[in-house]
Amino acid sequence: MRRQIINLLLPALSLWCLAGYALGATEAYQPHATILSAVEQHLQEEFSQEGDNLTIKVSPLDHRLQLSSCDSPLNTFDPPGGVGLGRTTVGVSCESPKPWTLYVSANVGREMPVVVALRDIARGAPINQEDLGLEVMDTSHLLRGHFTEVEEVSGQTLKRTLRRGQAVTPSMLVAQKTIRRGEQITILSAIGPIEVRSQGKALRDGNSGDLIPVINVSSKKKFEARVVSSGLVSVN
Repeated sequence: MRRQIINLLLPALSLWCLAGYALGATEAYQPHATILSAVEQHLQEEFSQEGDNLTIKVSPLDHRLQLSSCDSPLNTFDPPGGVGLGRTTVGVSCESPKPWTLYVSANVGREMPVVVALRDIARGAPINQEDLGLEVMDTSHLLRGHFTEVEEVSGQTLKRTLRRGQAVTPSMLVAQKTIRRGEQITILSAIGPIEVRSQGKALRDGNSGDLIPVINVSSKKKFEARVVSSGLVSVN
């Protein structure tokens, strides 16, 4: 009796399993690899003019994420504000058969040689050329800027301690003035085509284009002059 019941149920059970398999086969999901590849390609095209020193790293998707398989090529787009170097986001969407939209994180870096310290340098110390070197770094993380030539930094003074291997940024350096207070300067006075030069002393720091008070060392007369270049000011 039991064997007869089993023999009767087997065909029905087989049909149920086949139906379940067919149903499961229709529930296809979009492979994560195709989504990540679309994002990388989008970023490569977006930064195609930036040269060969770019690095693109797309963040992996949550393994639990299941999106319906797309029966057409995936669409990629920039979110509001666009994409830029550093941490960024790219939109990915599917139109059919079941529309969905996803935002994928990525990091776009630009690697190039930047100026770094070859040893620890104390705050207030002058930076010598032998203290500096070049190291390839991802500059997208250097939000405060960087230097690419040792000569740009050599001879300047530090605002704070610089550690070995650390990139030098503009904010670390004491601002260099074209003319320093107390410095001996040349005062250029022009009357028509005639130019007269005299010796003076700066009474305040100044950069090119600044008006600073000066004193003529011969006449002891004080007046304002415009900084022209290192050691030179002019009076109209």
